[in-house]
Amino acid sequence: MTRHAEIAGAGIAGLGLACQLAQAGWSVRVHERAWEVRESGAGIALGQNGVDAMRTIGAFEGAIEGGCRIRSWNIVDQWGRTLQEEYLSTELYSIPRSSLLRALHERAESLGVDVQVASRAVGARPGALVLDDGSQLPADLVVGADGVRSSVRASLQDYGLRVRRVDLRVAGLRARMPAVASDPTDGMREWLSGRRRVGLLPLDGRDVAIYMFCPPQDTQGRHVPLDVASWLRSYPHLQGVFERVPPDSSWGEVIETHCQHWSVGNVALIGDAAFSMAPNLGQGGCTALQAAITLTQSVADAADIPAALRAWEAKERPHVDYVQKWSGRYSRLCSKTPGPALRVRSMLFSAWGRSERLNDRFAGVEARLLQA
Repeated sequence: MTRHAEIAGAGIAGLGLACQLAQAGWSVRVHERAWEVRESGAGIALGQNGVDAMRTIGAFEGAIEGGCRIRSWNIVDQWGRTLQEEYLSTELYSIPRSSLLRALHERAESLGVDVQVASRAVGARPGALVLDDGSQLPADLVVGADGVRSSVRASLQDYGLRVRRVDLRVAGLRARMPAVASDPTDGMREWLSGRRRVGLLPLDGRDVAIYMFCPPQDTQGRHVPLDVASWLRSYPHLQGVFERVPPDSSWGEVIETHCQHWSVGNVALIGDAAFSMAPNLGQGGCTALQAAITLTQSVADAADIPAALRAWEAKERPHVDYVQKWSGRYSRLCSKTPGPALRVRSMLFSAWGRSERLNDRFAGVEARLLQA
């Protein structure tokens, strides 16, 4: 008899998992609360573990449309010193988030996944997903892939799940804008100045993605539209960058989610619903995709779904926790270091770049994840 899964959330984690379960012979229904499956056009880094996952899913080529392969990355401080630099031997792509989601959506539908829009899950109980109209949809596997403010996760607290939500006290802006000749073409560039941070990710040559971070109390930094004069005081050489930031860009909080467990009975949490993290190591989407692969491997033919979910977490969690920890540390160093310690911070970043043991950015993080 065909097994069935009900998934809340048609984002990267939810659609990635739906594809894998469908390939394993399951029937799958995905519920998206919005009126359409869509993602903002900001950029996202797809590292080696994410690349491998998308190839396994069968949606890699579509995911990298509008993006480019990244050959190098560097970090420069406010005194113009290159603190870290690496030429990559692993695959890293800078792509529009919209391309990644579209590729997953199209692949899911080609595999027979039932993706329902304007369908809002409000919780779950062991054995069923609960919708806002009160209906309860029974399933062999129920999944909350409904983001950092997960309703499924909140409902599992009624069954004893303990959750800790950590506000990293940093505001982030991510946007896509037209590229110019001076923008990087195959390298990621990041600049640090005080408690502000700016990065550029090249896309297809026509567009470039920007990310910006500052403390929430930095009211000038968080102004909408962007206060170009204020940011120029931190980065005088980036005027041409700041003047291109779309005026309707918005700032959002950065939240870490720590769940005591990733499952209750046959209800699982995945992606931001289970382990949201600071977007600093290019691993948020990648870890979600990787977890979708291993979750499917665990439950595909399992006689005991709850036991299979516990085994999946035991295998996957150490690597996800590792990335989440280092992403958070990076965020705190960038957004909370006081002025007198900024030169010390630069020395620390430089030491990380020279030390094989401490250099856990990008390829280093992925190498650890790929050892599993």
